Amino acid sequence: MGSTLFYMWQSAIVSFANCLLISPTWRGAALRAGRVRTAGPTLIYRGIVVQGQGRLAVGSDSFINSGCYFDTVADIEIGARVYIADHVRVITSSHEIGQSAQRAGLLYGKSVKIGDGSWIGSGTLIMPGVEIGSGCVIGARSLVTKDCAADSVYVGSPAVRVRGLS
Repeated sequence: MGSTLFYMWQSAIVSFANCLLISPTWRGAALRAGRVRTAGPTLIYRGIVVQGQGRLAVGSDSFINSGCYFDTVADIEIGARVYIADHVRVITSSHEIGQSAQRAGLLYGKSVKIGDGSWIGSGTLIMPGVEIGSGCVIGARSLVTKDCAADSVYVGSPAVRVRGLS
């Protein structure tokens, strides 16, 4: 399937999945045709966007709140029991820096991974290539540009480790 046709198909699937008649528990199943995979029961609320030819994999017993955006130019892997608050953006793509006539050069993608049991706060932005370790807490409106160690709290823009968790 050509990329334009795929994006149209994916957009239609995501729009259907965001319908009021689809419950949060069935939304993951409705999104499968848009390259979203869920492992076991998962709650996905309305208003999410999934865009790109990569794969979005969500572990069992996870929760994705409304208004989240998943840029799947590369794959996104979300572990089990991960809670993602509203309006979180997970970005996997960027551009090489081009010539002065057009600075946004070639598009490229880097996968993102969010470990089991993590909690991502409202309005957080996760950038390409980041790996968030298991059991992390990312504070609301944080900008995550680098990997995050497991069992730690990160906050700010850019996000920095403020303490460990036991």
